[in-house]
Amino acid sequence: MRHLPPLAMLRSFESAARHVSFARAGVELGVTAAAISQQVRALEEHLGQALFLRRAQGLTLTDRGLSYLTIVRDAFDRLGAGTDELFHGRARDVVTLRVTAGFAHLWFAPLLSAFLAAERDFPVRVLTSLWTPMELDDGIDFEIRCGIGAWPGLAATALTRDRLFPVCSPALLDGQAPPLDAAFLAGRHLIHVEGFAEGWAEWGRGAGMTLPAVSLAFDTASLALDLALAGGGVMLGRSCFVDVQLKAGRLVAPFATKIKCAENFYLVERAGERLPVPARRLADFLRAQAAS
Repeated sequence: MRHLPPLAMLRSFESAARHVSFARAGVELGVTAAAISQQVRALEEHLGQALFLRRAQGLTLTDRGLSYLTIVRDAFDRLGAGTDELFHGRARDVVTLRVTAGFAHLWFAPLLSAFLAAERDFPVRVLTSLWTPMELDDGIDFEIRCGIGAWPGLAATALTRDRLFPVCSPALLDGQAPPLDAAFLAGRHLIHVEGFAEGWAEWGRGAGMTLPAVSLAFDTASLALDLALAGGGVMLGRSCFVDVQLKAGRLVAPFATKIKCAENFYLVERAGERLPVPARRLADFLRAQAAS
């Protein structure tokens, strides 16, 4: 006879252990932190073992709790994969994600290349779009989208914490050393990427400058960046788009002012639904790279 704990206890434990927080587990499962705590306590009594150390500074998994988490997660993964295969017809060995085109080119693609160098037999299907719908399509495992991190029914993890500032080709400086003043922008094309909350006007207010009118606008960041690299103007760049080019010396930042972006890029998945194992491996890799 199997002595299996009730499923509600296991779900509460797995979520609390993954988040190392009763409160965040409660948000994920749609209950209170107290309810999660009660379920975990009941599980510990059922097993006769402490799974968490409860300290003033927060939760910590015990050695036995950490070992049990591995077992529980594997069981949920197998159950979820089998359910999807039998009843939802989703190909669980192919990871499908959607990402905006500019971010896919400038941030995601290099990291995906690094991931696939270690995961050679790992099928990935990447869908790109200029703007993302509010809902996740059934055939998509997770998505990377831009916003403030709050979408109904979805769980979001920040991948970027961006700053906004002008960048240009070093050739445009004509030997001048940054930081420069507003006169540098006179007669130059101001390159703008559409679709974000902040633009040149917000940066100008933050820098205390009166700016000329924007003369070039693109709906994709990669096109705007290509023009800036070619010396075609001064681009208002987001740090996640331009940091690599700045480090390589292909772009420079002519001004000192950088403003904090209200919107950032988030990895988005369905709240309360566990990703299939292959998708979770890629998602966890992206989150780890963003945190490093």
